[in-house]
Amino acid sequence: MSGRGNLLSLFHKMTETAEVSQSTQEHTNVRELYAEPSALREEYQRTAKNTTTIDLAASCNGLSISNGRGRANLLHFFKNDSYKIQNEKNKSDLSSSLEGLASQDQNKICTLKESTDLNSDINKNINPSILGSEFFCPNTIYGTKGSLVNLSCNYISLRSDPMKGIYLYEVRFSPAVDSLHLRMKYLNEHNKKFGDIKAFDGTTLYLPILLQSELTTFISKSFDNKDIEIRILFKKKESLKNCKQLYNILFDRVMKTLNYVKFDRKQFDPSRPKIIPTAKLEVWPGYVTAVDEYDGGLMLCCDVSHRLLCQRTVLDMLVEIYQNNKSNYQDKAKNYFVGSVIITRYNNRTYRIDDICFSQNPCSQFETRMGSNSYMDYYKNYHNITIKDAKQPLLISLKQSKKYSFSNTGNIQFCLIPELCYLTGLHDEIRADKKLMREIATFTSVTPNQRIIALNKYLKNVSENDDARKILENWGLSLQKNNDNIVGRRIGAELIYFAKQCVSAGLSAEFSKDAVRNEMLEIVHLNNWVMIHHKNDLKAAKSFLHNMQRCCEAFGMNIRKPNIISLENDRIDIYVDALRRNISTQTQIVVCICHTSRDDRYSAIKKICCSEIPVASQVINSKTLSNETKNRSIVQKIILQMNCKMGGSLWTVKIPFKNVMICGIDSYHDPYQKCNSVAAFVASLNSSYTQWFSKAAIQSEKEEIVNGLTSSFEAALECYKIRNGYLPDNVIIYRDGVGDGQLNLCAMYEIPQFERVCGKNMKITYLVIQKRNNTKFFLNNDNIYENPLPGTVVDKYITRSHMYDFFLVSQAVRHGTVSPMHFIVLRDDSNYGPDIIQKLSYKLCYLYYNWPGTVRIPACCMAKGSVTDPIHFF
Repeated sequence: MSGRGNLLSLFHKMTETAEVSQSTQEHTNVRELYAEPSALREEYQRTAKNTTTIDLAASCNGLSISNGRGRANLLHFFKNDSYKIQNEKNKSDLSSSLEGLASQDQNKICTLKESTDLNSDINKNINPSILGSEFFCPNTIYGTKGSLVNLSCNYISLRSDPMKGIYLYEVRFSPAVDSLHLRMKYLNEHNKKFGDIKAFDGTTLYLPILLQSELTTFISKSFDNKDIEIRILFKKKESLKNCKQLYNILFDRVMKTLNYVKFDRKQFDPSRPKIIPTAKLEVWPGYVTAVDEYDGGLMLCCDVSHRLLCQRTVLDMLVEIYQNNKSNYQDKAKNYFVGSVIITRYNNRTYRIDDICFSQNPCSQFETRMGSNSYMDYYKNYHNITIKDAKQPLLISLKQSKKYSFSNTGNIQFCLIPELCYLTGLHDEIRADKKLMREIATFTSVTPNQRIIALNKYLKNVSENDDARKILENWGLSLQKNNDNIVGRRIGAELIYFAKQCVSAGLSAEFSKDAVRNEMLEIVHLNNWVMIHHKNDLKAAKSFLHNMQRCCEAFGMNIRKPNIISLENDRIDIYVDALRRNISTQTQIVVCICHTSRDDRYSAIKKICCSEIPVASQVINSKTLSNETKNRSIVQKIILQMNCKMGGSLWTVKIPFKNVMICGIDSYHDPYQKCNSVAAFVASLNSSYTQWFSKAAIQSEKEEIVNGLTSSFEAALECYKIRNGYLPDNVIIYRDGVGDGQLNLCAMYEIPQFERVCGKNMKITYLVIQKRNNTKFFLNNDNIYENPLPGTVVDKYITRSHMYDFFLVSQAVRHGTVSPMHFIVLRDDSNYGPDIIQKLSYKLCYLYYNWPGTVRIPACCMAKGSVTDPIHFF
């Protein structure tokens, strides 16, 4: 059974204990990853948390799940009935089924990690009672292989005053008060009785002092002069590591004190914009901060960030669109603006544009508690702003109300005036302007030295500002600079294997010259192919064929003359008709040389070649072939890509596994939220990890957790067995795109889908890759900071205190600062240990054939768009 049916069968499965074999034998098939195999003999114990239905419901609260059929309907049931399930403890069949999936062995326990010194180097173990969720935790999570390097990082330690604490209180109102605004108002009336220093979210109150009695009562007056009783009940003294949310709120207050403007989770300084006058743009510098508990204790991660703003108003852009497209102005405007983020300068708040209402204007009326009011009058009375254009349309922004967390029906609609709104972020037309992007990069591409200067400046601003420093001191907190004391390890240079030669990738992990000089690893000779071009591109077509004949000998590839089709014009239907008439069952690949770059033509060609008449295709812009000096180099790279599309391979690295399948999973979400999400699954099919099975699945909008993995995995195993004659013994899965808040759900829902297929015959190793993290670390050479070399690993001090995780720098960058990738191991049945997992993750970064070097993440998670963009190859 597979797909949604698989989930239902998992939920109805009777309680069972899955046997987890704890291997004590040496992994002889992976010893060659490192010279010393001693680390491979490590034994460890693990367990999974007893998971209940309420835990699943709580994890699902943040998901947007359509109520319909199968899995979505079942999860919707959990969300709506979580409280009912919590009270009906006797109904334990479903709970025990879930526990059977999540708990592998109750006798294998992760030990508690405790620390009395928040800044000590702590051993990484898990305390389930503190965390509320338990992650995979072996005894050995620190690697030892590689050369040691001293590094600096963008972390600042948080010191706490032992004489102060954080006390948690529950606040109740009688009669009940629904409005959060009124709750805060009534409580603020009694600030002097318990101090002005507090944090209150409407229910929970945090205070830095302990009140005299466990129950404190105050009386406030409502608008109709009725008594409102406020009961403040002491719950407990909270430990520092459980107050991360409070600390992040405090640092938001600190940034507000420093007059920074908040965009999502980032803070920017509007007083120091960098102006780009030619494009009427400005760049706001800022910071992104986050407090968490790490191996080195409680620390603040602080990184540099930038925000691009347009100096032209949205109204100016609407007028320009109207002048250029009067016939379909409204559709063009919606396509351009919907999904973009704007800022209103009068209050420095950001909104996402969900629609444009052309039927209303600033003279339209809207209802308030005081009666009807027009938008023009509202802005004049409340903001002292006179709206000039009374006929402009309104921008619609929808934000979900906290009151309706389980459905999309509780959206709050904001109507905004285009005249007062400014676009933020990079739009498509800005990205297409390479010259403008280079100018923007001069402000946003920050070197390691500049990041350290900005970090020191942040520390100085907070320390020297009396109000900012007082906010922290009131809670017993202080910042201490100690970012120069982490130790990493560098994995050695990798060997790259071509058909007849082996070369070293070197310190920079790049081998572009070797890639075009050596014979390809697996060659597919080009005997039957079609080339289509516009009649005006005849010269480019002849140049392309000539250079192919010159370059193919070095690659060991034989190329015969193609079936050449010359088109009279470049209309889309002409290209489509030529493809349908000339593609046969013997055609290996189709090359289309297009006169101009057009997305609609490109999409039409790919639709014919990918779905209607499946055949490999290569689309080339004729301008790419017009530069005679670079033409040979460009054609060399196109030949390599064509060989890959026909089933060949270019190079490999030595991965001495035996009968091990490596899989990759990722999800794509439409940034403009117009389409459904797409989940992709790939799996290796050979021992050199150069051939891959792939499958894609359509999911609900913005749905990250993947369903249907069972059917995809079953199909991959069947293909693996056909090619090799046997099934793999172990499966290593790399999962990209899962944030911290979804790790539990990923472990509870995605891993069991693989378990259902593997049973007891195959062992599972499951890793999550997080690209979006703010961690940076640098080499420090006498206070001159540089990017670390590729292969640098950090698994201590700045890693999470409750996770088996590490950071890996896999590539070199020419400009700015390199971003390390964050790997989290959720499961390791094969007991590979940290050294082998870290080394394997680095090796897989070499196998992305669109670049002769390393990429940010393992190639199995880079499948999206890997062979569909010939113009930007290499």
